[in-house]
Amino acid sequence: MRDLLREPGFYGKTLRTRALGDFTITERAYPARYATPSHVHERPLFCVVLDGSYEEVNGGRTHECTSSTILFHAAHEEHLERFGQAGGRSLIVEIDPEWYDRVREVAPGGVRTSACDGGALRMTGARLYREFLNGDDASRLIIEGLLLEISGEFLRVRQCGEQRPPKWLDDVRDYVEANFARRITLASIGKAANAHPVHVAQTFRRFHHCTIGEYLRRLRIVFACGELANSESPLAEIAARAGFADQSHFNRTFKRMVGIPPSQYRRDTTSR
Repeated sequence: MRDLLREPGFYGKTLRTRALGDFTITERAYPARYATPSHVHERPLFCVVLDGSYEEVNGGRTHECTSSTILFHAAHEEHLERFGQAGGRSLIVEIDPEWYDRVREVAPGGVRTSACDGGALRMTGARLYREFLNGDDASRLIIEGLLLEISGEFLRVRQCGEQRPPKWLDDVRDYVEANFARRITLASIGKAANAHPVHVAQTFRRFHHCTIGEYLRRLRIVFACGELANSESPLAEIAARAGFADQSHFNRTFKRMVGIPPSQYRRDTTSR
């Protein structure tokens, strides 16, 4: 893949590029299953993911990037990317250090390396790409305004420290709790929350400290415990009502999570 190397720190095939004063903006494409080596950038930059998906590994943390993601990279911070089967396409905005210094005058510490998914930033990223393609006399001014807007949103994320869960996270929890016995997918959960499924999964884990699948499994076991203690229903029937594929799957999961088989749990609870 050495032919994909454009310059030190930049990988992928350049589709088009524009130099606009304090910014150099480049659209790049990446083939399926492409993985960059660990690298750094000499200048700070924003990356707007246009198509495809990839894993971004930075400082030991992994972020699943999709077409709803915008990232900021501080200069000289090491990271790498691993693209999926569809490859990817991104808009890279390299920022002149003097312009970035003006941002830091407003917000000491500046923008930290981070990623944002969905929301207003997704629309702003789409507008930035349209202005990049436009190329008229007004686009340079509009692009700078959009980059200031994006910087402000990233600063807000830094200041909030992502300590408050988004409002739609309650909708996700309610949806899972109401449908735990059914076969639900990340796509259906994302639709219920009106957010990208990958972003939903990452946000749920951040604030609930478990994956959606783990939370779903927990709900099923809690339901099964109640049925075992308060009904005489056969184990196979309880397994089906709880959402398990079959009784053997139910038995294995129950024993792993509770520590004893469901039949013993029933005997222990009903003999008290």
